[in-house]
Order: sequence, then structure tokens, then C-alpha cells
Amino acid sequence: MMDNPAGMHRESHVFERGNWLVKGIEVKPDVPHSLNPFPAGAPHNRLGLAQWLTDKKNPLTARTIVNRLWEQLFGIGLVETLEDLGTQGASPTHRELLDWLSWKLMNEYHWSIKNLLKEIVMSATYRRDSKLTPELLAKDIMNRSYARGARVRLSAEQVSDQALAISGLLSEKMYGPSVMPYQPNGIWLSPWNGQDWKESIGGDQYRRALYTYWKRTAPYPSMMSFDGVAREVCTSRRIRTNTPLQALVTLNDSFYLVAARHFAYRMQEQGGKDVRQAISKGYEMAMYKPISNAKLEALTKLYDESLKQFKKDKDKTCETIGVMDEHNNPETAALVVVANAMLNLDELITKN
Repeated sequence: MMDNPAGMHRESHVFERGNWLVKGIEVKPDVPHSLNPFPAGAPHNRLGLAQWLTDKKNPLTARTIVNRLWEQLFGIGLVETLEDLGTQGASPTHRELLDWLSWKLMNEYHWSIKNLLKEIVMSATYRRDSKLTPELLAKDIMNRSYARGARVRLSAEQVSDQALAISGLLSEKMYGPSVMPYQPNGIWLSPWNGQDWKESIGGDQYRRALYTYWKRTAPYPSMMSFDGVAREVCTSRRIRTNTPLQALVTLNDSFYLVAARHFAYRMQEQGGKDVRQAISKGYEMAMYKPISNAKLEALTKLYDESLKQFKKDKDKTCETIGVMDEHNNPETAALVVVANAMLNLDELITKN
């Protein structure tokens, strides 16, 4: 893409009362006079606009970047309304902090997002424990003073990627066209061109959610349950929700069932034949911390109850395992149920 030469620029006029048929005075490309002017010598085109956006006299760009990154890490921005940092939006809870990080981004980090993120995540504020005490709840229910660590549910893409990573299925392949992971027939409709959803093969179906084929008005359904967007309109901020549909997705969607199967195989491979040891190893792989006795007992009980059911129902065992013949036994099927429960735990899909 490139700008038209000056000789091809069209005249632009103010539309009187918004009527495009009634042209007012002619106007040239410029920025609002309430903000800083164009840098000296900058051309009045897209290059000049980029220079104006990143000019040190325009702190709005740096503030917006800092606020968005803060929201990604803490679940809520220093200015809650990401989509509006103007007079109609919310006021900053920590204006001096926002200004300081914005200044460092421009002057010390020279627009390095990596350095800015390192500054934030290594801070004592980010590394605080997320446990809630009655005193903190009474004083600051929304945690706007950051006296405790943030508890934020992962985004739709992160929930999907984490399930693939824990199960060992995640493809590290980079770049290339979009892919189509598993999706039941009849859900995805493309009435205008009759296109069908064809599941990718060769490991492409396990690529990061970033590569999932996404058509406007026909998004990937499991991600919609976790607040993915249909892309029919511009969305500046996703609003996080908690609904029963999210648990139904992680417990029943075929994508997560396949992940649970392979997670169970990893538990058997690294934990050995002892069930309690396999469950403990699986929990540690998923949570990066040892399992408590109470949780181990609960998951072991789930395994025992599932094992009894699968021993009575060979068809259910085959259905749970899938087509992996070497794993087609009640013990593995019961471990798949445990693995599926782990992938649905609140502490797994919530950053604590």
C-alpha cells in the first residue's frame, strides 16, 4: 500500500450538517488543534501521522500502550475504560504511575514493549499473593489499590493454548495460513460461498489459537464461550464473564477431550503405574506446584469411581479413549476423566 501522488489527491470538504451533498469549506489533512501540532517538517500524510503519534510531545500514545499492557497483566487498566482515555472515560486510579511508565517507555526504553513488560512483572506489585483476607475485602473489594495479586481468567486463546501445552499437543510451527481445528459438523455455516469447515491435519489442528481460521460473523464457537469476539464490529476491550457454558466447553468439547486423552498419556508416561503418583505428576505439570493432600484424595476418588464405571461398560471405555488401541483400557479411560477435570479447574484457567 502507498499514498497517491500529490496530483491525485482529491479535495475534501466539511459536510454542512453532515450532508455530503452540501459541501462547506475545503480542509487539509491535520490533527485536532486541542492536541499537539505536527512535528516540524513532518509531511501531512500517514508517515507524518506516525511521527506525530510517537512524538514526545504526544504522551497519549505511550499512556494508551501502558494502560493496555497493564490491563493484560492485572485484568483491569489503570484507566478502566481502555476504549476511552478521554474526558468521557474513567479517571486513572494511579495517575502518577501511568505518567511515569509512559515517560520511561518513550525516553528510557525507546518504545521497547519487552523492557516495559519486564519492569512491570518484576515489580513487587505484580508478584503479590492473590489470597483475599476479610480486611482487604472490606477495604478494597475491587483491588484498585493493588494490595493483593490479580486473579484474572485467561483469555479464550490462552485457555485453548494452555490445554494444548499441558497435553503435549501444542505445535510450535510458526507463520503461514490459518488452520481449522476440530469443530462438529453443522455449527460453522458460510452461506455466501458454500465453504465447508475442513479439519486441518498433520499437527496443524494443534497450532496456537492465534492461527485459528476466523470468519466474521462465523467465529470459532468454543472461544466465543470465553468471550472471543465475532469481529462484526471493532472491540476495544473484551469484557470477561463467567458462565456455566465455559465449564461445559472445557468438560465436553471434543477439542478439550482430545487434550485430556493426551494429558492422561503424559501422566502415565511420567508418573508411572501408581495412580496417585501419576495424578500428582499431572497436577504438577499443569499447575507448576505440588498437589495438596485434599486435592489428591478428591482426584483419586474421581479416578476410582470412574474406573468402576468403565469396567462395566467397554463401549464407554472405547468412546473415552478414542482410537488409541494401546491405551484402550479402563485404567486409562479413568485417568482421562481425571485429566479432563484438571483442565477444567478454576486455578488452571485463572491466573492467580
